[in-house]
Amino acid sequence: MEKIVYRHALDLKAVLLLTGVCLLWGINAPAIKVSNLGVSPMFAAGIRSVVATICLILWMKYKKMALFPGRTLDGLWVGLLFGLEFSILYSSLLYTTTSSAWILLYTTPFWHALGAHFFLRGDRLTTNKVAGLILAFVGVVVLLSKYVSLPSSTQLLGDFLALIAALMWAVTTLVIRRRLVGHVSHHHTLFYQMFFSIPILFGLSFLFGETQIKHLDTLIVLSLAYQSVVIAFLSYIVWFAMVHVYPISRLSAFTFLTPVFATIAGAFMLGEPVSWGVIFSLVLVSVGIYVVNR
Repeated sequence: MEKIVYRHALDLKAVLLLTGVCLLWGINAPAIKVSNLGVSPMFAAGIRSVVATICLILWMKYKKMALFPGRTLDGLWVGLLFGLEFSILYSSLLYTTTSSAWILLYTTPFWHALGAHFFLRGDRLTTNKVAGLILAFVGVVVLLSKYVSLPSSTQLLGDFLALIAALMWAVTTLVIRRRLVGHVSHHHTLFYQMFFSIPILFGLSFLFGETQIKHLDTLIVLSLAYQSVVIAFLSYIVWFAMVHVYPISRLSAFTFLTPVFATIAGAFMLGEPVSWGVIFSLVLVSVGIYVVNR
């Protein structure tokens, strides 16, 4: 059994790591846009899981860690949930706008906080948490609202799928915290998630006819490498190391930074327009995170 020293509040190290992780996840948004030019999204997600799994195997073999130390069935559930979450999210983009999908995906911290209140010991909802989450979420809505129009019946289907993806992200994290934390290391948590998600992602990719690699160039390959090694391997190891130690509700509040960083990264990397609304959104999100963790 993994020995865990639980913490009830985020320290400075955790704050800096979380901010760095959200920055990397924000840069991942334009990276995905680049890779989509040459590789179908769901198929690319499968490639990402394969590369991350190989990296994990090499790392754990170097550290002389068993690949399947136990809790394999729970790990299978985590992998299935993760694969379905991404598949549903990508499917939502067939029917609704990216901005609507992002807003609904980032209702996840609310589901995290609500689930933690009922299913995890010592991670209860408080007035500060609710107020801070609402404030940070308003920041995300302000950021993306100019891209959102009144939904059609087709868009409502996509919005519903994006909301389901958000719920599945929260459920996955809660299953990890209840069933894997304290029994396996954070390396194994990530390994199970990536390893068991591979057949789901590739299977659904074939089912939806998303197996096409239109073309590959240096930029697309670098984009896939970034998503696979930097995001799915390195940043997720850091994220799960913190999931094993810190309260889920406090960690999840920081993910509101991701769409803000994504917008800023899009401006720098893809030349997308940026306005004062981004600064206002960043202020709201930052204040919200502070209130949650005060």
